[in-house]
Amino acid sequence: MFRKEARMIYRAGKYLRLSKEDGDLASAVKQQSNSIENQSQYIDEFLHTKPKIQVEECYIDDGFSGVNFERPGFQRMLEDAKAGKIDCIIVKDLSRLGRNYIEAGKYIERIFPMLGIRFIAINDNYDSADEDAAANSMILPFKNLINDAYCRDISIKIRSHLEIKRKNGEFIGAFAVYGYRKGADRHRLAIDDYAAGIVKEIFRMKLRGRSQQAIADELNRLGVLSPADYKKEQGSSYKSCFQKNTRAMWTAVSVCRILKNEVYTGTLVQGKESTVNYKVKVRREKAPEEWCRVENAHDAIISRNDFEIVQSILKMDTRVSVGQKEVEAFSGMAACADCGCSMVRKKVIKGKIPYFYYRCSGNKKDKEFCSNHDIRADELHEAVKKSLQLHVNYLAGLQKQVRELDTLSRGDNSTDFVGLQAGKQEEDLRKYERMKVECYEDYKSGLLLKEEYVSIRKEMDKRMEEAKKVIRALAEKKSRLSEEQAETLLGFQQRLNAEDGELERSIVVRFIEKIYVYDHHRIEIVFRYRDEMERMANLVQETRRQEPHKLQEVG
Repeated sequence: MFRKEARMIYRAGKYLRLSKEDGDLASAVKQQSNSIENQSQYIDEFLHTKPKIQVEECYIDDGFSGVNFERPGFQRMLEDAKAGKIDCIIVKDLSRLGRNYIEAGKYIERIFPMLGIRFIAINDNYDSADEDAAANSMILPFKNLINDAYCRDISIKIRSHLEIKRKNGEFIGAFAVYGYRKGADRHRLAIDDYAAGIVKEIFRMKLRGRSQQAIADELNRLGVLSPADYKKEQGSSYKSCFQKNTRAMWTAVSVCRILKNEVYTGTLVQGKESTVNYKVKVRREKAPEEWCRVENAHDAIISRNDFEIVQSILKMDTRVSVGQKEVEAFSGMAACADCGCSMVRKKVIKGKIPYFYYRCSGNKKDKEFCSNHDIRADELHEAVKKSLQLHVNYLAGLQKQVRELDTLSRGDNSTDFVGLQAGKQEEDLRKYERMKVECYEDYKSGLLLKEEYVSIRKEMDKRMEEAKKVIRALAEKKSRLSEEQAETLLGFQQRLNAEDGELERSIVVRFIEKIYVYDHHRIEIVFRYRDEMERMANLVQETRRQEPHKLQEVG
């Protein structure tokens, strides 16, 4: 045991720790007794009777668990002890040093004596310089074990409490998912109209054939704030370790993260990660079957149909042609009926006129694996378009007869996004104008130097010009979108039946699951909503059989 001469003066460090996780703030009484200020005063009162101990430094870890010793205040104290700046450490009690009995015992019995550190735990009546410390040291492991068990008990209670909240569909995250905000009940998500409009536009662009990077580029071009910057603008203290620049930009990764997030269908998915136990803080991913999923936990932004279609699109191996912004209408949709390989789009030039056709990719890999059958692109387009016309007309006829809700309709207008973003840019423009005026007033009143005023004015002018540029781009986008019909069955009918109407990617992926190409230019189309069509047809037949007069009323 380390001993000091009676005449020696100790240079001490006070160590103070407070943590919500180990239950210190569970009640008003504990909050008062264990507060940082109270710990400091308690140690000062103790030192009044110890004139040979002088406080050199105070080390504080406010909000750090006692299970882990990787705390900034504790580590700084340890470095000062190694450097010889302090030779005494004082805590209110052993639980303030830590609640991991193995680690706490290692520091008290090995590391502190090796460094020549006198350790004092006031409430536990332990002083390593005391002659009776050897006897008290027999009790220390039991006290540390009790502190450890207390921390384990609190951890179990917190885990079970959070699990109950997850199963009840309560959101327990620190920050709401982009597109939502925390409602009056902080554990329930409410739709954020502006951000939800951006989410809808991202899904709409994906359905039209845009890649994730193309969607990100379009959002950046239109001045849409990234999820991280939008949270900050709304007053959130959100921070990301991935952000490198002052202003975060949309990326293909952030777009893909939104497209794959099931929360936008109204389903709350939580508990994807967990720690091994209360001592090991490394997070591990859990298997999908262990996730906590609660459907209809909040209002949906994206319909379940649209979400499932987008998930199937993300699994397709698609490429954007050179010079194009969107993938071809049948990209990832057409497959060889014989070998199952994808049909690839090829281009040939005959007499300076380009022709496009689809060929089995399996034949290219191994000519004996599959036959060299192909089909012209215009022939495939025409056949699929006619099939889609018949299919949509049939669906619309069933729908009209039963007057059911249009489950195939998205129920939103793509121009909403443009209006929301234009309003946001106009609001920013007015804000920059106000800031210019306020800056000039500060300059005239002498609060700003001329150089500062000129620099700020140039920055505001630059931001105003960028906002005006975005507003002009949004106006052009709105004029294009206003020409498109709403995505309802009636809108699909009108677009498909138009004489010069092109076969759009969004219509193909919405109604068609797969297109199989056989030899001799024969094709097979697998449509989506087959079960829905069968139920609707059965309903019509049942209604005709039982109550034919109702069909006349709704006809």
